[in-house]
Amino acid sequence: MTNKNFNQTGFNVFLELKMRKSSSEDYISVESAPSSKFHKIGISNEGYPLFFVKCNDLNNAIDINLELISVLFSKDCNIKEGPNISNNKFAIVLLKTINTDLQRYFTDVFSIILKKINELPSEMELNSEVRKVIDLFSLITKPALKTVQGLWSELLVIEKSLDPAYLINSWHISPNDKYDFNDSKDKIEVKSTNKAIRIHRFSLNQLNNNPGSGLLIISICVIETGNGVSIFDLKESISNKINNLDLEIKLNEIIFNTLRSEFKNANSIFFDYQLGCDSLLAYDVNDIPKINLNSIPQGVLNVKFDVDFTNLFDVVKKGYDLNKSLLFSAIQI
Repeated sequence: MTNKNFNQTGFNVFLELKMRKSSSEDYISVESAPSSKFHKIGISNEGYPLFFVKCNDLNNAIDINLELISVLFSKDCNIKEGPNISNNKFAIVLLKTINTDLQRYFTDVFSIILKKINELPSEMELNSEVRKVIDLFSLITKPALKTVQGLWSELLVIEKSLDPAYLINSWHISPNDKYDFNDSKDKIEVKSTNKAIRIHRFSLNQLNNNPGSGLLIISICVIETGNGVSIFDLKESISNKINNLDLEIKLNEIIFNTLRSEFKNANSIFFDYQLGCDSLLAYDVNDIPKINLNSIPQGVLNVKFDVDFTNLFDVVKKGYDLNKSLLFSAIQI
């Protein structure tokens, strides 16, 4: 996989253009997209981010015009890069919002996509990738699938880990999956609390895993603060530790798909990073009190219960060998 310049993101390029405010009716101010010779990032007169994508064909693909995203294919464009004004045909991908967090997501993720696809994509290939971004943005009005605190705690485990790439590969595709991390052999479930006592809620099945798999429960104490670390701070730190475009796309997609309508507010919610790191403990599922599946009467559904971890010994105190599992050896406790 090609190395990246971690200091140059699509959003950073867009912010530089935003500070200049030099677009006019005659041209759009642009800069090269990160790691690209052909594609450009621009800013519209309304302050919207847009990409000029150079394609290797002009098939006159059908334009897309939605509430948040528009795509125009094979358009003559006047662009200004530095002092030079030029005219060329591009596909234009436009995000129609001034919300900073959505602009950040759009410019960063689409820049990553441009690195991943062919250097000069066909309009069909570009259309396919744009559709994936459109599908994600269609979730922006739907309720979040997990709290900001819950997602922040999972990201902290990845950010603090010895092998972030392995954990991202094992991370849930859907926030509704039974466990947060699953490498098809072993499992990790992350629980967080903002209370003084470690009490966590479980569904019946979460603590009754299959006998051939190991299961660790990671417990984290979190406190929301006025000046701390946000989900996007953790995401940026994780991105700087991995060198794989597919994993970076997955990281961004899971965050967006989990937060949904809360995405626009998540950048203003901060947690105490040091407390999270210092309080992170892991417990073997076999040491956690649970309700036996056989004790549940027939017809009783959706059983949930709280477990007090106060008197439980974590895996470090018990001398648990994390190296017997690839998944467990990736975390740092």
